[in-house]
Amino acid sequence: MEVINSSSRASVPPKKQQTFVQMQLDLGGDVRKTCGECGMEYVPSNEEDATLHQMYHNMNSDGVELGRTFMKSAMKWVYEVPHIEGSVVVVDRKISPPARKVVRKVLGVVNKELSAAAIEDDVLWSQRSLTEDTGGNAPGVVKQSDSEKRNDNKSDRYKIFLHVKNDKCVGVCLAERITRAHRVKDNKKAEADGSELPDDHKSSSVSIEEETVPAVVGVSRIWTSKSSRRKGIANNLLDCVLNQFIYGMEIEKDELAFSQPTESGGELARAWYGEDSGWLVYKED
Repeated sequence: MEVINSSSRASVPPKKQQTFVQMQLDLGGDVRKTCGECGMEYVPSNEEDATLHQMYHNMNSDGVELGRTFMKSAMKWVYEVPHIEGSVVVVDRKISPPARKVVRKVLGVVNKELSAAAIEDDVLWSQRSLTEDTGGNAPGVVKQSDSEKRNDNKSDRYKIFLHVKNDKCVGVCLAERITRAHRVKDNKKAEADGSELPDDHKSSSVSIEEETVPAVVGVSRIWTSKSSRRKGIANNLLDCVLNQFIYGMEIEKDELAFSQPTESGGELARAWYGEDSGWLVYKED
């Protein structure tokens, strides 16, 4: 029997261990892109995706096409606008189911640009009881119109104000019946107090008082298409909310509140009120 010396075995170099490298193949796959103007993310190489983007881009920039059928059904809710091209259509829960779909399309564009959550149909077209506490921390006396009193103290929860030009919606204000709101603090005073509000009572641009005060209507969303901005449309929509939200009752400016505003929303509120602070903000349910 042949004996192999262990020292000669040790002199044989060990086999080199294989190294595996993860490879990524570029097969020309879809690459997502975010539009710098409308903010939509899409795949340019996908024909369907590109078409959807173009539709959304056009609606965001130039307005949302409403269609003649919608305009014909909404004629009785149309109000002419002085000094601004176009008119305002006020939509409530009484509008037909096909017209509701058109409103849903408009709100879809608004929600996407404002990064706002969609409101379900059973909420959007519902009524709100005015005898219950709806988010305030003091019940108080709820201001009501005669029509609301006759309707068992109920009100349409939302109404949608559409600024229409050439059968396109170029501005929207979604208004909500509310009962309580918070007053916006003076920023200098808030800093001097050194007080901190809970996270859900803050926004990026305003600080608000903890205590609530009576309010009548809240602005949930307000939007103007890019090509129609700086023309007074948003201010006019807010004025229409005061005059047309509740039949038979003109709402005072100090009874309107904004939902927690973005920076641009805060700028609009300050310009419309003509005050840096003291105006109202409400928390959406």
